[in-house]
Amino acid sequence: MAPEAEEQTTGEPSKKSSKTVLILIIALLLLGGGGAGAYLKFFAQPKEGEAAVQESEPIVKEMDSFIVNLSDPGGKRFVKITMRAKLSNQQCMAEFTSRIYEMRDAVLMILAGKEVEDISKAEDRINLKHELAAAMNKALKRGQIQDIYFTEFLIQ
Repeated sequence: MAPEAEEQTTGEPSKKSSKTVLILIIALLLLGGGGAGAYLKFFAQPKEGEAAVQESEPIVKEMDSFIVNLSDPGGKRFVKITMRAKLSNQQCMAEFTSRIYEMRDAVLMILAGKEVEDISKAEDRINLKHELAAAMNKALKRGQIQDIYFTEFLIQ
């Protein structure tokens, strides 16, 4: 009887130990994969093209303020706008600067045709941004205006 009792007790621990070993192997694989992923995300060196994209700052050109009479009846209302243009590249910045007179003319012509009701709501101002960018982009050949940022917007 004694040999049978030893076989029963030795058989069960081998099943438990094989399950434990299997669980440990799976846990180590999961931890290893997670560690490798974390290393790649935080410590791996970016490629040359990626580094330039991540570190580049937006190219933004500030424009002088615009004070324009609106086309409201009576002609006593005006708008004062200061804005910045986000440009697509450095060549566009050089062209934008050299053609600033065309940029200002496009903005002045659009604003002079507006009434207070055309620019008083937030959604109207978003439409105005798109309209201004489209008008100025017609003069640009080496890049585009990607967005317009109003830094001052006053209707009087």
